[in-house]
Amino acid sequence: MSDGSNYNDKNKTPWLKRALDAFGTMFALNICFVVGCIPVFTIGASLSALYAMCIRLQEDEEETVLAGFIHEFKRSFKQSTIAFLWILLALVIMYFEYLVVLKVPGMISTFYTFVLMIEVIILLLILPFLFPLISRYKNKLSVTFRNALVLSITYFGSCIKILVAWFAPAAICILYPNIFVQIWYLWLLLIFGAIGYGTSYTVRKVFRKNEERMDKAKKAEEEAEQEEDDESDEESDDESDNEDENNSENDSDKDIE
Repeated sequence: MSDGSNYNDKNKTPWLKRALDAFGTMFALNICFVVGCIPVFTIGASLSALYAMCIRLQEDEEETVLAGFIHEFKRSFKQSTIAFLWILLALVIMYFEYLVVLKVPGMISTFYTFVLMIEVIILLLILPFLFPLISRYKNKLSVTFRNALVLSITYFGSCIKILVAWFAPAAICILYPNIFVQIWYLWLLLIFGAIGYGTSYTVRKVFRKNEERMDKAKKAEEEAEQEEDDESDEESDDESDNEDENNSENDSDKDIE
């Protein structure tokens, strides 16, 4: 994390220079992200690398965008790619369930509609924090999926912000193709990087709050364990004192005999 001096230096920097620096960073990240997504199955790794670089740059870690992006892309490639393929598989399954809903009438259609709604909600809750978690922490993929779901439920407002930031521009372009025709080049040059850079502020806040909450819980658990140890030590001391008293009484009885 940056220290106070870095924060003051940032405040002293002219706002225009800061804006241009941020624009240049988002432009460079966008180009790296788009190139990383070209094989399609690497979209997950590219998204993880995008978030990793956004967070590192916002924390004032000295890093060249291209070199850092390539490093993060390689580091999270395996887990991010597997996660992305699982998401694609889930989407395919949900698509076939949707076809069943359209073609099959009656209770079966109602049942699959209910199942499909639950699956969509779970997927939407997992997506906002899945790839940021992969980029930030080293865990098993199953644990990362679970943590992404828990974070979205715990910080639901932040989850909604991230979803809106990613899906609202895409939805507008899909619903109004003429808008996409006019701005398609911005997606290649800036929009992905801008969304990633913007949402990473929210992601950092959530991670920081969650880490603080976990630290407090860990300290409370350690204090509780320490209190239990102290109580057990006191009980053992009391037992030893009782044993000493009993031994002294037995000795006095022997002396009387």
